[in-house]
Amino acid sequence: MDGTGFLFDLEATTSLGEVFRLGDTDGILYVEDFDAPAPREPEQAPEPAPAPPEPVFSKADVLAAHAAGRQEGMQAALDDARLLQAQVQSAATQALADAVCAGRATLERVACQQAEGAARAVLAILQGAVPETMARHAQTELDAVIAALVPGLRCEPELRVRAHPDLADHVREQLTGLLGDEGGVLSVAADPALAPGDIQINWSDGGARRDCTDIYADIRCALAPLGLPALEEICCGKRT
Repeated sequence: MDGTGFLFDLEATTSLGEVFRLGDTDGILYVEDFDAPAPREPEQAPEPAPAPPEPVFSKADVLAAHAAGRQEGMQAALDDARLLQAQVQSAATQALADAVCAGRATLERVACQQAEGAARAVLAILQGAVPETMARHAQTELDAVIAALVPGLRCEPELRVRAHPDLADHVREQLTGLLGDEGGVLSVAADPALAPGDIQINWSDGGARRDCTDIYADIRCALAPLGLPALEEICCGKRT
């Protein structure tokens, strides 16, 4: 080769130089750069959507809105007032029911105390009246004792009887009438140490007696757990 193949046409060289001149490109172009896509322009951000127009209300709309708001406020206040009234009524009803229950319990307690006090007073009065009652009914009580004992005394050969002086003759008459001719020896003695309702009957192998003092003592012993007041305390209206 003589080197003529490497000669360039000046115009061709100039146009080729324009293609390859530096500064107008991003750098030196290589073969593979000829197949690369051309650089794209940067995308611009879309413009923001325009703001919606401000609503425009007429005077009638404003007045209607005010009236509706006022109506809603009044209705809400009325509902609150009704709720408060219902709560107050419920609380008052519950308080009244509690007061009634408490009053009922108090009345029941007072009634029980009064009933207990009345019963204690009655028992105390009866207890205090026992000796006088036995004295007043001494003759009737002696007749009942004699009638109960006579069936078993008919076969006794000897009877020794003691009674209060005021009733000794009556006891003798009663025994004589009930025993008749079947009885043996009958001895009735008056004993001032005995109460009007007392009687003592003795026979050969036994005896029986009615003692008002012992009866009264048994009654007091039975009523002792109740702690009854004395008659003096009842008459004075207070415990000593």
